[in-house]
Formats: sequence, C-alpha cells, structure tokens
Amino acid sequence: MPTTRGREVSREPENILREARDLIAKGAKEIWLLGQNVNSYQARDYGFYNLLDEMSQLDGLKRLRFTSPYPNDWNNELSDLMAERPVICNHLHLPFQSGSDRILRLMRRGHTRDQYLEKMAYMRAINPAIEVTTDLIVGFPSETEEDFEWTLRVLETVRYSQVYPFMYSPRPGTKAEKMEDDVPREVKNERLQRAIALQDAINAEAMQAYVGSTQEVLIDGAHPRERHTMSGRTGGHRPVSIPGSNFDIGDIVDVRITGAHGHWLEGQALDPAGVPA
Repeated sequence: MPTTRGREVSREPENILREARDLIAKGAKEIWLLGQNVNSYQARDYGFYNLLDEMSQLDGLKRLRFTSPYPNDWNNELSDLMAERPVICNHLHLPFQSGSDRILRLMRRGHTRDQYLEKMAYMRAINPAIEVTTDLIVGFPSETEEDFEWTLRVLETVRYSQVYPFMYSPRPGTKAEKMEDDVPREVKNERLQRAIALQDAINAEAMQAYVGSTQEVLIDGAHPRERHTMSGRTGGHRPVSIPGSNFDIGDIVDVRITGAHGHWLEGQALDPAGVPA
C-alpha cells in the first residue's frame, strides 16, 4: 500500500514514451506499464487514460499490458479504450480483496461491492471476452462467515480467470496492524480452501471453453516442465504449451487450442494458411 511504500511519484510521460520507442526499436513486441496503483498515474493534467491512449498507438508495438490498477480509479472510459484498441491486451487485474462492504470499510478500500461489480458488469457488456484476474484476502480481522459468503458470491458473479487468494496476517505499518487478529488460523485456512475450490471449478469451465478456438500466442520461452515444448501467452494472459522447438522468443503465432490442463492451455501452432504446422 502507498502508506507503507511511500508517496506515489509519476514519471514524466515523454520519458515513458521515449523508453517505449527505444524498446520497440530494439525488438520488443510487448510492453508492461507497472505501478503500485498504475491507473492513479498523473503528471500534471496528463493521466493514465492519456498514457494508455498514446502508448497503444506507438508504431511497431504488438501488445500493451499494465498492472496493477486500483478499483477506485478505474472507470468506464478506460474500459472503452481497452475494448477499442486491439494492442491493449484483453486482460485486467483488478483486486477486490473482499466481497463484504463492512470488511472493505475496515480495509479502507474506499469503494463498495456494488460499485466494483457495476464496473465489472459494464466491462463485460462491451467486451465479453475480457479476462479478469484479482486478489482477495480471507480472515481479515473480525471477518464473519457472512462476510466470507459475500466474497464467494463475488467470485461466482465475476467469474475470474485467476484469483490470488491470501490468508490475512498483520503487516507492519498498516492501519490493520492495530486491529485484533481474531479469526482463528484454522478458520482462515478453511475459508481459503473453499475460495480456491470454487475458483478452480470456475477456471476449469472457462478453460474448456477455449478448446477448439484459435488464439494468438506470444512465445515467451521453453516450457518449464515439458521437453521439446514452448510456452506462450494469449492476449488474455492464459499460458499455452505448444509442442515443437522451432520458435523464437517473441514470435507471435496462431495456435489452435486442443486441450486444457490445470491453468495451462495446450495447442498446436498453425501455419499462415491455418493448417497445423
């Protein structure tokens, strides 16, 4: 959080754009914009929308990503821009942390569950294929079973592509550090496992929906576990394993998805005519 990492500072936009142009000239296909709260970027009257707009129009850039935005600073105009610009990857990581309004107030998140869900509903309406990932915390001080049930309802409503769940533990320098850590560890763990089980079921269904589709994949290296296999990412940041070693890092290839295992899609690279290579 900014209270523990110091005051936010925004780089000058031309500095960022100049670095991006230099990276593209050196062969970069994909660029990530990074920030603690990336969409709170503000350099005088030049905000995150302006930066994303200009970056997405740079000659030679194939993919643009960013992480991690903060829900309060996300708006429908940003959703519109993502939907309009093919260069902006179809993936958004937007932490919701808890589905309980009471817990969100204690966390000082500054928004309600319904405000968050309204933004998600608008984004899904204009861009149904968007892949959304998130963070959540279980066992925050005073969290009840009812509070946690609201978190499960958000998971079921949004149907995230991936969730990064954590059990609460006191963090030095935060307001919550002064609260009593009163949710027993076994309860935290049980809630964590329930959230993981629900998300695994949601993910398995989503992964199967990819089978038979053709995805544009950016090759990022050799597969970490399978020999003679490369790995890459879809625009929605889904990992894909592709048999064969005749690819270079940075290649962008069309891949027909043939299966899914865990969080990995499996596919066959296609030649320019759409035939398996």
